[in-house]
Amino acid sequence: MTTTFFRHAVRGLAMLSCAVALSGCLTMNSYVDPTLPQVAKADIAATANPRPVQVAFEFRTKGSANAAATAELQPRAVAVAAESGLFSTVTREAAGPDAGLLTVVIDNVPLDGENAAAEGFGTGLTLGAVGSMVTDRYVSTMTYSRDGETTSVDVRHAIHTTVGNHAGPDGLTPMTPLEAVHQVIDQIIWNGLDQLADRRAFE
Repeated sequence: MTTTFFRHAVRGLAMLSCAVALSGCLTMNSYVDPTLPQVAKADIAATANPRPVQVAFEFRTKGSANAAATAELQPRAVAVAAESGLFSTVTREAAGPDAGLLTVVIDNVPLDGENAAAEGFGTGLTLGAVGSMVTDRYVSTMTYSRDGETTSVDVRHAIHTTVGNHAGPDGLTPMTPLEAVHQVIDQIIWNGLDQLADRRAFE
């Protein structure tokens, strides 16, 4: 599942992995963009009367549904919703007449322009002497619906990935691409819930 997810969910990074295949000594590191605020349970306004919620999650790659990535990442969305304390119960299935529906759609727009694959290929040909860095962008819409009321918020995030002899962004911690994707998904969900709570969507 991890290999399939990596190949499909992070399409731009996967194309860069072609460079890695050309030389076993190439290094590939990912860095989570620091722009999005760090949000935890303590930062979110509590709900006086938590109700059940159904979480509907979909991951897309350049606008197209990505079933493998959805299956890999949906449990993370459900786990964050449960940890938030905003809901009495959290399920993936219909949760009853009193329940709300939290819909999360995250779209991976993986390329800085259309030259990422060519840059990665060039890195491989130079055996890493000339490195490259590309940015994967993640655009999310989170919607909460209950009793005929619907509230939507948008969250944007990014991952920067280096291949070969290229320095990473200053002050950021290198990690594997999959670790970076997991962290980005968690941060997107936390930020979306925080924004929805600020708009009193759960009251």
